[in-house]
Amino acid sequence: MYSFARRPIWLAGHALAGGLLVIFVIAGFWQLSRHNEVSDRNAAITERQDMQPLDADRFFEAVADPAGIDQLEYRTVTLPIRRLDMDGTVLIRNRSLDGVAGCHFAVPAEVPSDDSTESRGVLVVAGWLPLQACEAVLVREPMVIRTPLVAATQVEGRIRRSQERGWLGPADPAQGRLETLARVDVERINRQSNLDLVPAYVEVISFRNPDGSVIEPRRDQSDGTPVLELIPPPELNAGPHLGYTVQWFSFAAVAIVGYTLVLRHQARKGESEQIADD
Repeated sequence: MYSFARRPIWLAGHALAGGLLVIFVIAGFWQLSRHNEVSDRNAAITERQDMQPLDADRFFEAVADPAGIDQLEYRTVTLPIRRLDMDGTVLIRNRSLDGVAGCHFAVPAEVPSDDSTESRGVLVVAGWLPLQACEAVLVREPMVIRTPLVAATQVEGRIRRSQERGWLGPADPAQGRLETLARVDVERINRQSNLDLVPAYVEVISFRNPDGSVIEPRRDQSDGTPVLELIPPPELNAGPHLGYTVQWFSFAAVAIVGYTLVLRHQARKGESEQIADD
């Protein structure tokens, strides 16, 4: 009844169907693993955001170990600011906020230890700028960016790992002085900074006065001066991965059922033709 299935053309069909089935199943398990990764990440972010902010000494001690950075990412830290290396300012291009194109404004900062005897360099991502302001910064136009960064003596922010290029994505030149980067690559920025930067950066949540009170940015834009917007916290949604998991496993089920029906239909067709011949 199913002797036709041993013909070369059907053997090729079996191989194609089996290959597609394997791809669908692998894709389904990969999306499931991505869903679990996102869930674990969201749980870690929620837990770490609720922890007491680190001080400068504990921050420096922790980031000295690469494994420590992984355990600290998204925890908050309060850092005193001694001075800013404005000449080392770098714009992180192609960053949007609420659907508006722009960039992130990153500045190396000298941060003293709690006893003020030593200091270290920390890359501070102060916020987001609209595209027009980014272009003005690049051409050195005399534009004042409204930000309390220059007045603040403390910043509170999220600890973030240095970003690295994956398999895809734009690559930044390894040599030379760069004014823009495709990602927050602390190691690359450190090569052109006057400060010795620690291998992590801080995403500002608030700027503070010496007494710890928050400096509220001015919002009057009547003169067209851009306001440096704080970067919002990471979204904690689960993303589309679970839906994709169901989709790929559904494809696998359809492939199994569909191909079985095709074989059954062909077998019955062959049986009918044989009866007619008899």
